[in-house]
Amino acid sequence: MRQIIKCIPSIDELDVELFNRLNIGVEIQDFTEPNLSEEQRRNIIDNYKRILVDFKGLKSLHGPFLDLKPSSPDLLIREVSYKRYLDTIHIATELDLDYLIFHSQINPYLNESFISDLNNKQAKEFWEKILEETNFKGTILIENIFEETPKMLKEYIDTIDFSNIKINLDIGHAKVGKASLEDWIVSLKDHISYMHIHSNNGLYDQHQSPDVQEIKTLYHLLDKYDIQPALSLEYKINDIEEEIKKYL
Repeated sequence: MRQIIKCIPSIDELDVELFNRLNIGVEIQDFTEPNLSEEQRRNIIDNYKRILVDFKGLKSLHGPFLDLKPSSPDLLIREVSYKRYLDTIHIATELDLDYLIFHSQINPYLNESFISDLNNKQAKEFWEKILEETNFKGTILIENIFEETPKMLKEYIDTIDFSNIKINLDIGHAKVGKASLEDWIVSLKDHISYMHIHSNNGLYDQHQSPDVQEIKTLYHLLDKYDIQPALSLEYKINDIEEEIKKYL
């Protein structure tokens, strides 16, 4: 049984009764907004705590990503990134979520081996420190964003080497790169626990609904390589009851 999750940009789009009836999970994306006040953040958290009490499906949260780089050589950038990540991990812990997503922040053009190795080493140091300071019981997911092939993400995840840090393979982001979806899955299959599902024209990150053939191809590859990640639908959906029929 495939585990289907629906991304929601704000709490207003979470219909607990409907999601429970359809047996789907939720991915919370309210906190990607970087400029929420403390009062706004607290209000959103309290509202989610109230309505998630009766929620039955998987629960995930997408962390902030704009202008952040935990492994930056600039100590001030690292400090700001650490605070953003730390705040988000505390939110995910308080809401008792299953997954927490952060972008890899890998720049594919900084691919000289020394720079890449240093980035991965500093990323490992970052995660060691922040995991010691927090108590999140779920799985942290690293999402491909600018990478054109799976190579750099594979090196990143192998270097940090934490059992509770896995990969969220965003197939829409992969589609605008240079490697096939099968290449991504073959390279990363031992680490993939989650997928963002959306499509585009191969040039721009449009977050469109995939067609039936794209879903069939994805399912064929998941079966071929024997992986069963949670599938999070990251595109606008007007009728979720009708849309999920494509995935059943």
